[in-house]
Amino acid sequence: MNRIFRNVSRITLPLLFSFNVVANTDFQPLTVKDDAPKTYVVVKGDTLWDISAMYLDSPWLWPRLWQVNPEIDNPHLIYPGDKLSLVWINGQPVLSLKPVKKLSPKARITEKKAVPTVAEGLVMPYLKSDRLVDDETLENAAKVMGSSKGSKYLTAEDTLYISGKQAWTDWAIYRPVETFSRDDVSQQITALRLIAKGELIEASDEFLGLKITTQLQEIIRNDIALPVQALESGDFTATFYPLPSPQGSSAKLLGNIEGIRFSSTNQVVVIDKGTSDELRQGSVFDLKEDAHPVYKDGDDFAKDNGFLDSKITLPQSKVGELLVIRPYEYFSLALITNSTKPINKEVSVVSPLVEEPTTNETTQ
Repeated sequence: MNRIFRNVSRITLPLLFSFNVVANTDFQPLTVKDDAPKTYVVVKGDTLWDISAMYLDSPWLWPRLWQVNPEIDNPHLIYPGDKLSLVWINGQPVLSLKPVKKLSPKARITEKKAVPTVAEGLVMPYLKSDRLVDDETLENAAKVMGSSKGSKYLTAEDTLYISGKQAWTDWAIYRPVETFSRDDVSQQITALRLIAKGELIEASDEFLGLKITTQLQEIIRNDIALPVQALESGDFTATFYPLPSPQGSSAKLLGNIEGIRFSSTNQVVVIDKGTSDELRQGSVFDLKEDAHPVYKDGDDFAKDNGFLDSKITLPQSKVGELLVIRPYEYFSLALITNSTKPINKEVSVVSPLVEEPTTNETTQ
C-alpha cells in the first residue's frame, strides 16, 4: 500500500526557461497581433497564457517576446501591478517590464503572488495529489467498506470505514475511471476521479473510521482510499513557462480524466508520453484533425470515391492546443487550453514546432 506511484519528474520546472529551447524555435516567425496593446498593466486574475494570447498566436513563443529585467530577483516571474511595454529592438518585438511600484526584490516577492500560467483552479487539484496510479498502487490501496448504517451511498453525515491499518490522518477517496497503456512499455496506468476527502477519527487493527470533510459525489463501497500525505508532491507549481514539445514528437490522446468520450477547453486528458519522452510541465502540443480525403476522376474532384478515382490527402487542420500540467514517466496529464470542436481520441497530438526548411545545394 505504501508504495505510491511517484515516477514523476523530479525537476522543478522553468521559472528559468531553457535557452536551448528558445534557440531551437528561432526559425519560427514571431509576429505580434495587430491589436496587441502597446502597454499593459497586469491585474490580479491574469494568467500568463491569457497575456501571451493578447500578443501572440502561439503562446509557447512567449520567451522570445519576453525580455526579463536583470535588476529584479526571479525576473522571469510577472506580478499584478507590473507594467508591460511593447517595443522593437533591432526590428524585433520585445516586451519589457517595469514595476509600477519600486520595491526591493524581497518585498516584491512577499507582497505579491506571481501570475500563474493558467487558472490555478484548473491545475492545482492535479498538482496536489496523484491522479494516475500504477497497478501495484491499486492492488494495495485501502477500500471503502461502508458505514454502520449499511447505506449503499455514503454521505458526509456517515462515518466512513475503510479497510486496513494505517497511521495517516488525511485521506482522499477515488474512483478508478479507466486504465490506459502504451505500445512500447509494459506498464499500465489508471486514471482516478476524486470523490471525497476525509480525516481519521478512529482506528482499529482491521479498519479506519473517517469523517468526510469534502464530498464531490456519493461514495460507494469499494471506492479506493489513498493517504493524502503520501500523494502530495511539492515539485509542481502553477507558475511555469509554456514550451514546445520536442520537434517531431507526437502522442496519443488516451482519454479524459473524467471518463467521458469528448473533451473541450479547460478539461484534462491523458496522453501516452511523459518524462521519458522529454516532456516537462509546460510542454505544448497542437491538436490536429485529419482532412476528409478528396478523390479525383479525370479533371473533376469529389468527396466520395468511385472505382477508378485516385485519392488525394489534404493537410491536417488545427483544432486546438494542449498543455502538459503533470508529467509522469510514461504518461502525462494535459490541459486542453483551447479547442474549436469536441476533442476525442481520433485527434492527432503533435509538436507545434514545424520542420526546419531544407535546401539542396549542388556543388559545381
